[in-house]
Formats: sequence, structure tokens, C-alpha cells
Amino acid sequence: MKVLTTISATTVGGRDGSGSSSDGKLNIQFALPKELGGAGKEGVTPEHLFAQGYSACFGSALQYVAGQKKKRLSPEFSVTAQVDLCTNDAGGFALQVELKVDLLGEEHSEAEEIVAVAHTVCPYSNAIKGNVPVKLTVTT
Repeated sequence: MKVLTTISATTVGGRDGSGSSSDGKLNIQFALPKELGGAGKEGVTPEHLFAQGYSACFGSALQYVAGQKKKRLSPEFSVTAQVDLCTNDAGGFALQVELKVDLLGEEHSEAEEIVAVAHTVCPYSNAIKGNVPVKLTVTT
């Protein structure tokens, strides 16, 4: 593989701590949700960041695939990533994801094809393939 870009991030204190990126562009306060035994203080979870990153990355994959087909997506297209933190049968934890893609103005069958191909192109999709269930939902 050819490396195109690299970023590193450090977290202190885990799910109830803070995190920052090596370039200083991200400084964040995490908070353990009440559902996991936290105090309910202000902050985000790793699932917030995963959902945001996956939805942005998948959006770029959609634009890439559409461009390969000589199409231009509506500037209002959207990707919503719903990330669930679940327990697994081994007594640990796992994720599951639903990507809700709205390709405004596209014919539904064409939109489904673009989404399916984007799922093979997106680095997040490739990173979790075979490990995290991902449901693709397409609207137009």
C-alpha cells in the first residue's frame, strides 16, 4: 500500500478522558454514557467519532464512484451513520452500523449501485469488512 496521509491521536483516561490529534486540530472531551455506568457529564463517545468519520468518508467514496461514472451528486446528498455499541457472545463488546444514504435526485436503482460500489471503495468499509455488520439503506 502507498500511504497517502497519516494522523495520530492520543487519549488519556479512556472513555471518560480527553483526546487530541498530533496536529492539534482535534481536542475533545470524552464522557462515559449513563448506560455504561457514567455520570452523564457533557462529552462524546468513541462511537460519536466513528459515526462522524465513517459518514464523511463514505460520502467521499460516493463522490468518487459517481465521478468514475461521469455523474455529479447533488450537493445536498447525505450519509447518516448509526453506530450501535453491543455486547457479544464472548462477554465483550462489538459494533454494528447502518449507513443511511440519501442521493437526492438519483434514480433509486442507480443510487443503490453507487452505494454498493462505494462500500467496496471506502476505507472505513474495507477496514471493518467481515468484522462489523453494516446495513446499507438507500433513499433518493
